[in-house]
This record gives sequence, structure tokens and C-alpha cells, in this order.
Amino acid sequence: MPVGWVLEAGEYTIYAGGNVRDAYAVGSFTLDELQIVEECRSALAPTTAFKRMKMTAANEHAEAAGVYEVAMEEVPLRVVSPEEKRNAELPESCEITGDRGIKLADVKAGKATLDEFVAQLTEEELASIVRGEGMGSPKVTAGTAAAFGGVTKSLLEKGIPCGCCDDGPSGMRLDSGMKAFSLPNGTLLACTFNTQLNEELYAFTAVEMIKNRVDILLGPGMNIHRHPLNGRNFEYFSEDPLLTGKMAAAQVRGLKSAGMTGSLKHFCGNNQETRRHTSNSIISERALREIYLKGFEIAVKEAKADAVMTTYGPVNGIWTSSNYDLVTDILRKQWGFEGVVMTDWWAYVCREGDKPAKTDFATMVKAQNDLYMVCPDSEKNEHGDNTVESLHDGSLTLGELQRCAKNICRFMMNTHAFMRMQNEEDTIEILGAEEGFEECVGDLTYYKVDREVVIDLSGHEISKGTSIDFALDLEQLGYYKAELTAKSDLGELAQIPVTLSFAGTPRGVYTFNGTNGQWVTQTREADLGMKYAIMRLYFPQNGIEVKQIKFIYDRPFE
Repeated sequence: MPVGWVLEAGEYTIYAGGNVRDAYAVGSFTLDELQIVEECRSALAPTTAFKRMKMTAANEHAEAAGVYEVAMEEVPLRVVSPEEKRNAELPESCEITGDRGIKLADVKAGKATLDEFVAQLTEEELASIVRGEGMGSPKVTAGTAAAFGGVTKSLLEKGIPCGCCDDGPSGMRLDSGMKAFSLPNGTLLACTFNTQLNEELYAFTAVEMIKNRVDILLGPGMNIHRHPLNGRNFEYFSEDPLLTGKMAAAQVRGLKSAGMTGSLKHFCGNNQETRRHTSNSIISERALREIYLKGFEIAVKEAKADAVMTTYGPVNGIWTSSNYDLVTDILRKQWGFEGVVMTDWWAYVCREGDKPAKTDFATMVKAQNDLYMVCPDSEKNEHGDNTVESLHDGSLTLGELQRCAKNICRFMMNTHAFMRMQNEEDTIEILGAEEGFEECVGDLTYYKVDREVVIDLSGHEISKGTSIDFALDLEQLGYYKAELTAKSDLGELAQIPVTLSFAGTPRGVYTFNGTNGQWVTQTREADLGMKYAIMRLYFPQNGIEVKQIKFIYDRPFE
């Protein structure tokens, strides 16, 4: 069913001013007949019947006098399902050739086509590339949100770099405990009504991202302020879709000015935090296009945004992470988006009418949502997704999976991660940093933990302000006993604190008295809820020597 943007016949008055209350009429024009501005294909329409308000005049005299009243009308419902569209528009597949020695750099240089490159990927490699890995994956900057792209050895060998995502709209969140610049929240930035200022601010953020080897900032957040009690409003710009789109476009332009980018989120209709994984946003197609989608459309078309994150919940009955109408029809076909789409972290995915699950990657891929965020290990499929299984039973086509791989590879060729792989990236030097400022944590040692692990600390020299950083690769999440063994030559009345932090947040403080040179062990409890746990021991005082720290699995989360 065709839909479109129209200008109705009548007089249009233009107002201008510093604010709505002080705006004045500055001109007008008249259209003698209805004009079609743009024709679109109907998409994302509701299946649940409801009524909406419309403006109507009681009679011709009332209309001539400009007197209108509220009437109700039925909302147009969906005619063609996303599944029908998908079945009619299946992409062609490339026959799997095996490794022919083509690297992604050859595609970038024009020596091979993207189809030829992706045809080399096996079914297992294709299944791995749509799995983002995290949080805190050791394959990218410590303490960041996700790794994606070259997440396995074989993908890296083919020249696909491992990209890095990190929160968020208010500046980078580095769970390693490293410092990053904190930015004003989205609402405050929108209050400036200053797109140039926003663009310049995020250009600086992009430089900071280069320094920390982050390729995608998980923002801007740009959902509509539909209700003042939405718990995420602070992260979003406004109740106005035009202001929202202009601000998001400015921030993305700023990021892209230094070769970085941001992931527009949450696409779309994320209007509450309560029950956000399951709350169904029932919205007419007109309201979606005029209000809830409009800001995203502006950012895609004006700033050439190349990364988008879907929401946790459904819109008109279909989870956005697996919504063909939203991700393929509207975003890609109607708006011309050519980038990468990712789910929100640990989002539900499912076919329309099925029970939501976090393992139905096949339906996600069919919608052309490229990346599931996040999996504990992209190669092993420990979470048990159905990608390869669905290829074999025919419910997912090879062409659809290869299409997502192409989207990811096309995106990766324009990242700093790709430049680093080619030894072409510029270096960033920090000047004038305050005393104590630490640069990006480099390669951390990751310790595999089944039920317990002992980490030798005896090689570290401790002085005031020293930190020891390391990481745990946990087989089991839950509560751990953290036993720190240390000694001090100070007297018994001395008090020497040591702080244990996980993901930048203190989990316990050991306080040692002077031990007269004897080794003493103290135990604290740490709740570790991520597979990759970035840990830090911080020593605010002199006078202590450490031997080891031992982590022992105690019990699961209740």
C-alpha cells in the first residue's frame, strides 16, 4: 500500500522568533491543491486496531471561520507482513569458495570485490562475524562494551580488524578505571540549540576515541521525550523530532570529522524503561514517520550516519532487533542507509508471534540487523544461537547471512581499526595532562578462572598511588572470595588500605595493619557479573608489599 508525505491545499503561515511564545508571522504561501512530496512503501504499520484524533470542522461556515473540533478515526492497519516482503526480496548468495588468499585490504584497494572476499568465509565464520563479543572483551580496549568484526583468528587472518564499541552519549565509559571526559547529557546539549557547538564538542570526543582505540561511540541517544517520567530522558534530546534530528546529525558529523562514528539509538520508540524488554509500543505509521522515526531519518540523511542500534522491546508487536520493516525497508531501502546495525546488549530476538529469546540470531539476520550484542565468545557459540542450524534447515538463506557480513566488512574498511591493521593510523599525544592522569590501559593479562585462580603479584613495586591492573576470564559468574596476601614492616598500629575495584567500581577495601614483616591474608567478597572482569588493586599509601591475590568461586547470583 503506498503512503507518502503530502502538503494539503490551503494557506501556510511561517512564524519565526527566539521561542514559541514570542514567534511572529513573517510570511505565508497558498497551495491550491494537494501536493505529493514523497511516495513511500507502507512499513511498520500496527496490527492492533485503535482510534486516533483528527481535526474536523462541523460545517463549511466553521471551516471558513477557522473553528475546528476533535473527531476520532480508525488507524490504518498493516496490509503486507514483513515476512511476505522478506520472502519476495531475498538477496542472491555467493557460492562459498574457501580461502583464495583475498584480504579485506584488497577490496579496499580495488583489487577484488566484496562479493569475492565474503565468498571465502565458511558457514562458521559467517556465524561468528554476526556475534559481537563482550562486555570487556580482551580483543579490544580493556573495559569497553564490545568487540566486533574480526572476532576470531580466522577472520583476523583474512584481514578483518576487530572493531571496538563503547558507551556512550555522555562520553566514553571505560570500565578499566581509566579516566575519560564526561560530557553534558543530551537534554542539556539540545538546550543550546547550537548545532555548530555540538559538532565541535564531538570532534574532540572523536580524537579521544582514537587515543583509546574505540571505533563506535554508543550514541547519540535520540528517542523522543514522550513522557516526563521516562527514565532515559536525560540521555535523549527533546520532545521535538526536528531538534532531535539536527542535534544528532551535528554530533555524528563531529565524530566523523576525525574518522570516528556514533551509533544512533534506540531505534525506535523506546519511550519507557519499565519493562523495556517486553513493553509493546503500539504506534500508527503516521505518528512513527512524523515523530518517532523523523529524528533518525534526519541524522541518516544529513550526517550520513553509518551505525544504528535497535531497542530492547517490540514496536507494533515485532521486536525491533528482528524487524524487517524497520531495519531493511525503512532504514536501508527508503532512507538509503549503508552502515551497520546492532542490537542493544543482550536483547530479545524473535519471529513475529513467537516467544522472545536471546538465541534466535537467524531472525535477526533476516531483518538485516547485522550484529548481536553481545556474546561471551564469538567463536564457540557457548550461548547456543541458531545461525548455522537455520542455514541447514533452510529457514535462513546463505545470501542473507553473507549480506550482513558484507555490511560489517564494508563498515570495517572505514575504521581506525582497519588503518591500524595497515599501519596507517595517526598517533595521538596528550599534552598538559594533570598529574596522575593515566593514558589508555594497554594489553592486560587475562587469567582464566574455572573455580579459582592464584595471581602472583610479587614482581610489583608498591608506592603511594600505585595500581595493579589485570583481568579475569570467568567460566562462572557470581560471588567470589578475593584473598589478598600482603605484608608490611611497619608497626602494628599502622593502617594501610588497599582498594579492589571491578569495572571501575570499588568492590572492597582491605585494611592491613603493620605486620612486622609477616605475610597476612585478608578476604573480601566480590560480585562479578561479566565474563571478562577488569580488576584493579589501588594502593593509596606506602609501606606495603603484596604476594598474591586468590579468587575462589563461592556461589551463584540468586
